[in-house]
Amino acid sequence: MDLHPTISAMRVAQSAWAALPIKARAAHLLQVRQRFTERAERLAEIVVSETRKSPADAWFADVVPNLDLFTYWAGPGAKVLSTQRTKLSPLRYPAKEGEIRYEPKGIVGLITPWNYPAALPLRAMIPALLAGNALLFKPSEVTPQTGAFIAELFQEVLPGGLVALVQGGAEAGQAVVDVADHVVFIGGERAGRAVAQRGAERLISVSLELGGKDAALVLDDCDLERTLSGVLWGAFTNSGQNCAAIERVYVAESIYESFVARLVASSSSLEVAPVATEAQDALIREHLEDAQAQGAKLHGTYPGPVIITDVPERARVMQEETFGPICPVLPVASAEEGLMRANASPYGLTLSIWTRDEARARSLASRAKTGVVSVNNVALSASMPFAPWSGRGLSGGGVTNSPLAIMEMVEPKYLLIDHGRDPEAWWFPADASALEFARRSLAWISSGPVGRVLGLFGLLRAMRQRIARIRALVSKREDDEGPGG
Repeated sequence: MDLHPTISAMRVAQSAWAALPIKARAAHLLQVRQRFTERAERLAEIVVSETRKSPADAWFADVVPNLDLFTYWAGPGAKVLSTQRTKLSPLRYPAKEGEIRYEPKGIVGLITPWNYPAALPLRAMIPALLAGNALLFKPSEVTPQTGAFIAELFQEVLPGGLVALVQGGAEAGQAVVDVADHVVFIGGERAGRAVAQRGAERLISVSLELGGKDAALVLDDCDLERTLSGVLWGAFTNSGQNCAAIERVYVAESIYESFVARLVASSSSLEVAPVATEAQDALIREHLEDAQAQGAKLHGTYPGPVIITDVPERARVMQEETFGPICPVLPVASAEEGLMRANASPYGLTLSIWTRDEARARSLASRAKTGVVSVNNVALSASMPFAPWSGRGLSGGGVTNSPLAIMEMVEPKYLLIDHGRDPEAWWFPADASALEFARRSLAWISSGPVGRVLGLFGLLRAMRQRIARIRALVSKREDDEGPGG
């Protein structure tokens, strides 16, 4: 797949787009927001038809939270890109001023999965465009209509050529990585490795949001009713097809039996939608078969929700991302044991802690090997545009949402302007006066307040001597060369 003709047109559009003030770019994005609002019903219908998720899942994940993305990036988020003046010491940096500017990387390539085919692209599209980039968007081949719908919302408002859509599978994704200046990849670990390797070969930056094997720690002092409701939703929303789905639950022994009984009873009345692909269905069945072979008990029947008990940690369902309506629940003797077992996973996206003891929750959170920790909630911050969403280990190292995300889509440039007429004291000649000035500088910088006051006169004298020596060097060369030299 040759995208170079597309890229040529995009570079022209991107250059003109980047030249617009940030406020102008933000105003365009708010127009897209209006179209998004007007067509929300149609978007939800397309998402449901392609993913087979419930209408409620589509509305609460792919429609409603995304309005905040537009509002945040067109408002508070836009301020992140403002030029920043740096405060320079008039003594150490006389007659100088400096500022940090943020310039777009150029063309951002975006490759996204099928589980949240509107929400996940928008989390990257909006800040990428606000930063002045063009966008090359490849949605999942499972959800091409949703991808086209999202792309059209932007194409109808933004300058021609600024947003380009690429449909297809792995070959299309490879083509995007081969031409983009920065790549945002959201998807599975295996494909993420391939994207990272190709990005490294091209020496371009890559942001990866990969899978998860997220755990819930249910402590003995939790609000049991809220915890049951939260864990039930965290495990089975979108039929478990969520990188932040609860795929392991570690419950305090003292409440384990009652917790499992009530969770099983509640899950038995749930109706979950079929998973989106045959490949995902096959993987889920493999995990269930492996768990049963190792002595686990299944409560419920797949493709409905299934609670698993008595499953060993070595089972695939405890080690690999399942991405389905399956929820293993295990007892632990203490919160510390639960945290240790949660941290043992090579994935590190989110952890939820369910307790009334905020101090204990904070202590556990500080030692969690995940990018996100929620106390008495689950996955909520994914819909907060100001909150960074990132992982560790096999969950990837990129960031979506928050100012940290947009910083991955820009190149910082530092501008230094010197209004002074004197040469710098460390310029040539590199003679004894240079060493004297260096030693006095070190002594002055390393001194305390009193030492700096006492040593200031000597430092300034050494600086004047250096400036005189440098001027003498230049003057001598001019004399030696003579007129017209």
